[in-house]
Amino acid sequence: MSKPRKLMIPQDRQERLHYMRRMFPQNPGADLTDDWVGGRAAALKRLHEVDALTYGRNRNFLNGAVTRLSPYLRHGCITLAETVDHVKSQSGDHGAKLIMQLAWREYWRQVWYLKGDEILADMETPKVAIGRRPLADDIRKGKTGLPCMDGFIKNLLQEGYVHNHARLWFAAYVLHWRKTNWREAADWFEANLLDGDKASNHLSWQWVASLFSSKPYYFDKENLARHTGEKYCTGCKVQCPFDDSYENLHDHLFGDTLSVQPVQYPPVRPVMPVVQGLNAFALLVHDEMLSPAHPLMRRPFTKIFIFDDNVYAHWAIHRLQFMADCLSEMPDVEVWVGDTREVLMQREVGRIETQDTPNRELKNVLSAFSPTWHPEPWLVDVEVNPKRLKRFSRYWDKVGPYVLGVAAASQTSAASRTLHKTEVDA
Repeated sequence: MSKPRKLMIPQDRQERLHYMRRMFPQNPGADLTDDWVGGRAAALKRLHEVDALTYGRNRNFLNGAVTRLSPYLRHGCITLAETVDHVKSQSGDHGAKLIMQLAWREYWRQVWYLKGDEILADMETPKVAIGRRPLADDIRKGKTGLPCMDGFIKNLLQEGYVHNHARLWFAAYVLHWRKTNWREAADWFEANLLDGDKASNHLSWQWVASLFSSKPYYFDKENLARHTGEKYCTGCKVQCPFDDSYENLHDHLFGDTLSVQPVQYPPVRPVMPVVQGLNAFALLVHDEMLSPAHPLMRRPFTKIFIFDDNVYAHWAIHRLQFMADCLSEMPDVEVWVGDTREVLMQREVGRIETQDTPNRELKNVLSAFSPTWHPEPWLVDVEVNPKRLKRFSRYWDKVGPYVLGVAAASQTSAASRTLHKTEVDA
């Protein structure tokens, strides 16, 4: 565990990337590429480049007009509400498909608030037999021998971003063809994703596995070849495991008598004693609120962000570099590395306030500091019955009309029932 120390985030980007590599030598992975710059300025630039009409036509293709906004939404550089407002103002009804896909992010998050740590275990009984094998080294290293899967892994490890359709293909391959334990695979995948968070990532892996859906997601060669422009199939010399009919694939993948019982992974967290005798008050900035425009940044208190080893030690270095980009736009925030409790006590902080989060791990740590949790804004101010959070279609039936209007929402609701979800994030 690192001793608490204050960091000085450089303003020059190249210097900043090198600085973070020096400060966190234990974190694995490749450096953040020039294609990705963290922060609100980069987020707004990308938002204004969104083409919602083209997105609706070709988002499922590897070269489609996806927004690549997910890392910025994940870290609060921009909010979901301002993103939706922009799409509606620029595209009108043509933005409906994109807005519905964006709503998946809020749906996952509401499920996390409701279920807490339950999203880290099997949410439901699997609808098919699933495997529990360890995540194999050839998958971790991108050496499966399949050009498509190795290409997706390369994107993950070197860039920290994978197209959303490719995420589903990859998850299906790992879970159904390789019979891997979904939780181990999801943890590894999230640690490398710039947009990785427990809600969108882990619940999407469960969706593929049939642990949070009515059926498993899998695919055939034609599906992959068509949506990749045969990028990986052309010149492929291996016998394709996906080259068969859906009926034969179903029999092959799910005919074995493997595990059909839900498995729990109870978290082990120490009880945090309440801090006594410290009177300072601080705003704790966490990794879901990295924006100088966040309303809480106007509060007249000391503002502190902490790279806590307990949270970030296993993350790829490009994830930490992305957050450093974000923090470079927030000069009023003190940036520290070390154990959160030790840092706050060293700064003599006895009470904190911050944005609410469904992250039970963070809440457990901060519970010792008499926290005030400010609610995060939702797309619409409407109460959603917990029963509707069992499936996105039910959630969207309730929320969609408030976001899009009744007519547009009814069209997207029909689509959400008849099509497999093809995007984890927008």
